[in-house]
Amino acid sequence: MATFLSGSEIEALCTLEEVMETQREVFARHARSETVLGPRAVLTQGENAQFSYIARARSDGPTIVKFGTVVPSNSSRGLPAVQTTVAVLDATTGSPRYFFDGETVTRLRTVATSMAVAKALVPRAERIAVVGLGHQGLAHAKAAAEIFQPKELIGIHRQEKKANSGQSAFTAITPDISSLEDFDLAFLCTNSMTPVLFKPLAERSLVVSIGSFAPNRSEVSPTLLSTADHLYVDDPSIAIEQCGSVKEADSLPEKRWSAPEGIGSLFQDLSPTISGRSYFFSVGLGIQDAALIELLLKKKQG
Repeated sequence: MATFLSGSEIEALCTLEEVMETQREVFARHARSETVLGPRAVLTQGENAQFSYIARARSDGPTIVKFGTVVPSNSSRGLPAVQTTVAVLDATTGSPRYFFDGETVTRLRTVATSMAVAKALVPRAERIAVVGLGHQGLAHAKAAAEIFQPKELIGIHRQEKKANSGQSAFTAITPDISSLEDFDLAFLCTNSMTPVLFKPLAERSLVVSIGSFAPNRSEVSPTLLSTADHLYVDDPSIAIEQCGSVKEADSLPEKRWSAPEGIGSLFQDLSPTISGRSYFFSVGLGIQDAALIELLLKKKQG
């Protein structure tokens, strides 16, 4: 019979730094074609989306199957906007051996990847903004405070007095997104289907977008993205097809970049060049979940 690991059990098994290292390693392997990534399926339904994928973090690693939904209106129902389940299949019998709380797995690996990319590109970020204060936004804020210990960490949300347990991480919360010109780092963690960012950040800066995970979702204006000095994605071919901002910007006749670059290159280069305005778009890949699952299984099995 399959074993289920709850969110609290998952969080007790690993630290943020450990999960960040799993993501650095798996994306470096992905750049060397040493991962196994099945097709990523996304079905859009108005503002909602359903997704599924299958993957291994390494050729001989455990196979994971993940499926779930994104329903932004669930916040009014007291339910998570993102609901997912991750199954681990037995390599010999094909039977499900484990089920993992998918929301926790998704949050941990997404935050860890965002922080690993940010640490590589803007290692001394002092002014940080988090746009969207749902579960992912609050988790990004908490991690950014831990990793960077910034002088300023602001939260941007439609409701200025949003009350939740993560509010203490911020130096301020505001509904105004128009004042980010001097910021080093911004995390876009919204459920918006239309752009929320239209102006660039500081000259040397990074914008991390996790909400442009489907063709009909675009957190960054395509016109703004066309001016990027560096454009990073989790997987170039998938991003061009399934990341709304990247897909739209790629169709523009004039842009500074010729093609998006996979983040695996950052983790193979111990001293990446830090210059200009960079953007990282994460659509989410099964190899990220598989890499975290490997760590959790290793810890659980002793």
